Amino acid sequence: MKYVSVLTPPLLVCAAFLVAVGAFLRHEMGVRRRRSRDEPEEGISGPEEIQGHDADAQAGDTAAAERGDHK
Repeated sequence: MKYVSVLTPPLLVCAAFLVAVGAFLRHEMGVRRRRSRDEPEEGISGPEEIQGHDADAQAGDTAAAERGDHK
């Protein structure tokens, strides 16, 4: 019985720590899961064309840069 009373405080601290870690992980993982389901993903463009870019002009600029020509 003497040893149990000596080990009780460290066991209680360990149990409290494990409960806190479990609650923290559950909270953090739950928020991410809900947020990813509700909100659309960012960074994925739709079928619209990107405004302000001309593919032919961009290809010409790339070729000029490769040759070393500067405008």
